[in-house]
Amino acid sequence: MVTINKYAVMFFSIAFLFIFFDPHALAAPESKAILTVKASTEAQMQTQLTLDNKWLQHISRNSTRTTASIIPVTDTALTLVDKGVTVTYSVDRKGGLYHIETNEMIQLNTKIKLKLAKYVQRVRSAHYGKILPWDKAKGIIPKKKKFKVIDVESGLSFNVQRRAGTHHADVQPLTKEDTAVMKQIYNGKWSWRRKAIIVQTEDKFLAASMHGMPHGGDGIPDNDFSGHFCIHFLGSTTHGSGNVDPEHQLMVYKAGGKLDEYFMQASPYEIVNAYFNAFNFRDSQILKMSFSNAKHHQLELLYKNKDQITGISKRVKTMARDTSGLLSLEIPVEVGITRGGRGEERATLQFQMKRTSFFEQWKIDSIDMIS
Repeated sequence: MVTINKYAVMFFSIAFLFIFFDPHALAAPESKAILTVKASTEAQMQTQLTLDNKWLQHISRNSTRTTASIIPVTDTALTLVDKGVTVTYSVDRKGGLYHIETNEMIQLNTKIKLKLAKYVQRVRSAHYGKILPWDKAKGIIPKKKKFKVIDVESGLSFNVQRRAGTHHADVQPLTKEDTAVMKQIYNGKWSWRRKAIIVQTEDKFLAASMHGMPHGGDGIPDNDFSGHFCIHFLGSTTHGSGNVDPEHQLMVYKAGGKLDEYFMQASPYEIVNAYFNAFNFRDSQILKMSFSNAKHHQLELLYKNKDQITGISKRVKTMARDTSGLLSLEIPVEVGITRGGRGEERATLQFQMKRTSFFEQWKIDSIDMIS
């Protein structure tokens, strides 16, 4: 006969309880719903808002799914984590919800959609700067004013001082450390490339655009920055020509989270110009917004070859004086394409521009090479 020690039975019973009734082992996987805003898909700077877990039920139980004809380009995503499964949706400003991978639109009831739109507005307001015309902005950052510059892509920031500038702000980094951060934003190489930034001074956050090339007069010693660089605001102009710089204005709208407004009011020629700027700047958000569809087949081709092309120059061959009465337009553009260390290739690209009504925005429908 086999005898069992009662203490051994007790030991194994307790061990069984710890193994099979460990509260941590039985705890359900974390569930959460998070809204995230980023200026572009590649941006490292982001602002998040954690929502009530009821949103998991709103999406799973109180919604229907239909095939989306077009997936809009947005800067906001809703990530749902439930029972270890993570699903991310694209959200537009009106609370419209889309699943990019399955090409579906999630139909929410009106009340839930309006509530989601309010959350989106809250997060976007916290993420972006306020767009102010130069006449008002220059009073907030008068000459000799010190303030902070924040890159909306990387989230890196550095301190500067406005030294001069009448039609825009001429500024300089305060210290060697500030200069080092600025150069890091430009990947270690000074550049005329425009970048969307937020100007922070006290409790104000203003949408602006900068380039990264030291030039002109100096004024702050021992900051490793020989000269100054320029910061533009809405409607500011260059010192030389006195003209508004379209690339800077595009970046101002990006820093203010108003790219959709920019594209809504842009002419077809400005859309084409934005396309080239986005390609040269490697800005996926603006590139997608230039096209009629965020999943356009030519966009996929561009992404596959973008690293081979190091630069594109352009010249529009002809321009229509008035496009207000048109729904379609062909824009031929002479381009010079540089690939690595090879010489420039010349070609003419034909941009097929379309819009569905006189009240809708222009989009690139296709691009054809005609020579």
